[in-house]
Amino acid sequence: MATKLLNITLPYFLKLGLSRMQYTFNIGIFFILWSLTGAFIITCTHKIAAYFSNLLNVKDIYTLHPIFLFDHSPSFLQMMALDTALLLFLLISGLLLNVVFYRLGTIGGYSFIGLLGLIPIVTIIFKWYSPLFDLLSNISSITLLSGLLVFSALLYSIITMAIRNASVNAA
Repeated sequence: MATKLLNITLPYFLKLGLSRMQYTFNIGIFFILWSLTGAFIITCTHKIAAYFSNLLNVKDIYTLHPIFLFDHSPSFLQMMALDTALLLFLLISGLLLNVVFYRLGTIGGYSFIGLLGLIPIVTIIFKWYSPLFDLLSNISSITLLSGLLVFSALLYSIITMAIRNASVNAA
């Protein structure tokens, strides 16, 4: 959703008279509300599935959730908070990718994707994957949650700076 949002909505809202800063503010509010709504739906679905599996005494089916890496019996709010942070991060990452394509064109966008594809290769070459795995397995869910939110805010500030002088027509 976030990767096509900019191409469709930015020229339209700029022609209607909305400033670029108002546009980024409204997109940010939309992403936060969409993340909260999606997290609520995901968490409710997960809790309902867990309730029925307990009710029917099903032991062979496991539902996976990232919060289970930190806590084996998380509360509704813990699941909702982590889902919200993950959805917000993914939406903002998709918007960043769309901004790169919007500002730099097709060649610049695919070059950016190629650079992102080099990250796993570099971590394998320099053997950063083991310390990274140890770091991620030893942190708490609150640390991960706050790190995701800070990183999302950093990415969104980069997006805001890039949209500040974006043209009405995509490159």
